[in-house]
Amino acid sequence: MSKNKILVIDDEPNVCSFLAEYLAYKGFETRISQSGLEALQIIGVEDFDLILLDLIMPGMNGMEFLEIMKKMGKKTPVIIVTGVKDKNVANDTMEMGAVDFIPKPIDLDRLEQSLIINIKNLR
Repeated sequence: MSKNKILVIDDEPNVCSFLAEYLAYKGFETRISQSGLEALQIIGVEDFDLILLDLIMPGMNGMEFLEIMKKMGKKTPVIIVTGVKDKNVANDTMEMGAVDFIPKPIDLDRLEQSLIINIKNLR
């Protein structure tokens, strides 16, 4: 059985490294992107089981990424992992197709629970 593949999109290198190490420890294959534009290029040629997406990034923010991803016809589940704690923003991302919204600092138990739920939905 192959590992589930997750794309982490966050402009903060320390967040990317932390999530990549945590996900590897949990048995996931992980790819990192530090910009929405780069991530769009990546998902254009690679398939992922799940995406962890920050909202506030220079160049292209997470909402723009979600919108373009949808136009590309990609149906990959997206979990928002962000410092934004606005309930309206959370609702907006869910309406755009995100499957969960996890505020930073990241609660690892909550993240793991969301990963389990959303990976199970893939099988």
